Amino acid sequence: MIEAKIYQESVTGEINITFIDRKEGRLYVAQPVELIMKEYPRGERIEPTIRMDYLYAQEFLKALAEALDKNGIKTDKDAKMEGLLEATRYHLEDLRKLLKLNIERRKEK
Repeated sequence: MIEAKIYQESVTGEINITFIDRKEGRLYVAQPVELIMKEYPRGERIEPTIRMDYLYAQEFLKALAEALDKNGIKTDKDAKMEGLLEATRYHLEDLRKLLKLNIERRKEK
């Protein structure tokens, strides 16, 4: 199973991501990829930044998503879902209060 580690250098602030795979007592680490942004003229063929075998792609992307989540990096979809869950929680609390109020009124009668 591939594992992603994300950490920030304390001196430079540089973000580091390392992909590790442990198999049969051996340690495998993905080799460094230098990400340099380059301007491309229109019409010039753009090569992929990262290519990987389809057998590893799903595992690689899952490891990256888990590492990002662990480091507090959320997608817009995650933030919306958290907001929806929070609103639902408050709505349920309000319903509990209303139901308790209705039960107490019935007991008084």
